[in-house]
Amino acid sequence: MDTRLRNLINDYLKRISEAIELMKLSGIALPKSNNEWACNALPIKGVLNGGVKYFKHGYGCAVHLKSGVVDFDFGEHGEINGFDYWRLKSISDNSLNQYGFNSPNELKECFETEISNGNLIFSGYILYYKKNTSV
Repeated sequence: MDTRLRNLINDYLKRISEAIELMKLSGIALPKSNNEWACNALPIKGVLNGGVKYFKHGYGCAVHLKSGVVDFDFGEHGEINGFDYWRLKSISDNSLNQYGFNSPNELKECFETEISNGNLIFSGYILYYKKNTSV
């Protein structure tokens, strides 16, 4: 896999892990499925431990971390390691050069190339996963 994209994906997944940890520390139960998340009684907007705001939406959540907002969806079985181009772009809008990309189009082309090369696996609904990880 392209190392630039791998680094961006890994940073995105680290932010999700940070958000998930805050959610757990705040007493929010993690779902066993994306449907369970969508149907839970959690308020749409709230504040996690440390004063961190969140916004619950559909199958996912946007968490306002100090490092920036991370928006993610839970996978079909509650997975937290899924991503898509839009989410990767959203966390790197101001730092694409840091990852070695000169433009959002270059990131998109790289993302699509890795799909074509079989390194990114489509879940069947929105999310992609790195090859050899849970789908």
